[in-house]
Amino acid sequence: MILKFEKAINKNQEQRVRYADQPEKFMESEADLDEEIKNLATLTEAPHLYPEIVKLGSVPSIMSLLSHENTDIAIDAIDLINELIDEDVGTGEDELERSEEATNGMKALANALLENELLELLVQNLERLDEKEEADRQGIFKILGIMESLLGLDPQLAERIALKTEIMPWLLKRVQGKGYDSNRGYAAEIISILLQESRDIRLKLGELNGVDVLLRALSGYRKKDPEDEDESEMVENFFNALCSGLNEPEIKEKFLEGEGVELMVIMLKERTLARIRAMKVLNYALTTEAGRGNCLRFGVKKLKKAYSKTFVESEDEEHIMCIILSLLRNLSRNDVQRLRLVKKFIDDNFEKIDRLLEMKEFYEGKDQRVRAEIEKEKEEYDEEDIEVLKDDFYLRRLDAGLFTLQRVCLVIAALSKEDQGIRERTMMMLKRQGSDISSIFRIIEEETALMADFSYLSRVATGGAVEADDQR
Repeated sequence: MILKFEKAINKNQEQRVRYADQPEKFMESEADLDEEIKNLATLTEAPHLYPEIVKLGSVPSIMSLLSHENTDIAIDAIDLINELIDEDVGTGEDELERSEEATNGMKALANALLENELLELLVQNLERLDEKEEADRQGIFKILGIMESLLGLDPQLAERIALKTEIMPWLLKRVQGKGYDSNRGYAAEIISILLQESRDIRLKLGELNGVDVLLRALSGYRKKDPEDEDESEMVENFFNALCSGLNEPEIKEKFLEGEGVELMVIMLKERTLARIRAMKVLNYALTTEAGRGNCLRFGVKKLKKAYSKTFVESEDEEHIMCIILSLLRNLSRNDVQRLRLVKKFIDDNFEKIDRLLEMKEFYEGKDQRVRAEIEKEKEEYDEEDIEVLKDDFYLRRLDAGLFTLQRVCLVIAALSKEDQGIRERTMMMLKRQGSDISSIFRIIEEETALMADFSYLSRVATGGAVEADDQR
């Protein structure tokens, strides 16, 4: 099969040179080449044989086709590469995972392709192909598919893809515009995947004005929902990309400059898909000291809208609690915004404090039920197994709402320290629930102890010094 493929390439090259001014005389050889490229796709049934393709020296031949004068042949080669390293290769109907031999074969082929400038040639074709033509549009979709497959085989390729090629500028240009099409949606997904992997890639987003690009893309959904599931996935990827970027202080600054806070607040006012995701973005934008500027811009009037009882999703409540904590941490006692924040919890006869204590009772009940389930399961394990599963048990509690419960208790404790009236109201409401302030501190102390353990163990594991304060 490889021999026939190589012969078809050589014959086509020879006739293209001999009959450069007479295309009709080399068209038959081009059709034969097209057929042989498509025949190679049957190799996807035997990925363990991919190293043989490398040994036979066919990878440079496949790469040469990406620069073929006939874009149809180049697209054939793109399609072939996409098929060969697709995530489903090596898995049948009864196999959820491919064998180690098949995976190693795919990695061997992928490495050989990369050594022969696969990424650079793919990016050249992104610029070369014309999406007004259906075949070219499909070719671009398959190039993005190759990028996704490569990242699936080796996530560490993200920096090489994003920083060593011109893919990021192309992707950011492609996601601009309005409405949904498959390539715009795929470009959004690739951006989202790349930004998860590296601070340098996230900084590259800022350098390329990518924060503004994402905000403009999202602005089209500030008052309307996506029309279908595919468009919804694209919007989700825009939000996810923004959240990934906001892990970096520099991107928080870009978000502030681009009036990202204002856009997210507009979204909060609408009953749309974007509203829930806007809350998550604000959570990321306001955290840490680098989020102080966004905290000042966000203000407290906007928080009132976010903290209404119409929000019932647990994810909303988690993000709202994180936002309140960020405001309390980042707004100084001299900031008028902080005074307004505390006043909101005093207004209307401490209505919002009562709501916080309702949330505490609700999430504490959920946590108690999960803890009871875990204790029952522990009866089936010995002490060694229980120790191994300790982290899994705690993650189950977090998933059931413990994280939100911890944030609620932190907010209650912080506000009680701010104002005596809040403190007295808290004591009274806790008593009505058959509880007291110790229940709040117990939850906070559990998280603090775990975080201290994590910090201590991390220092030990990395060979760092452990100071007396750390031990305490």
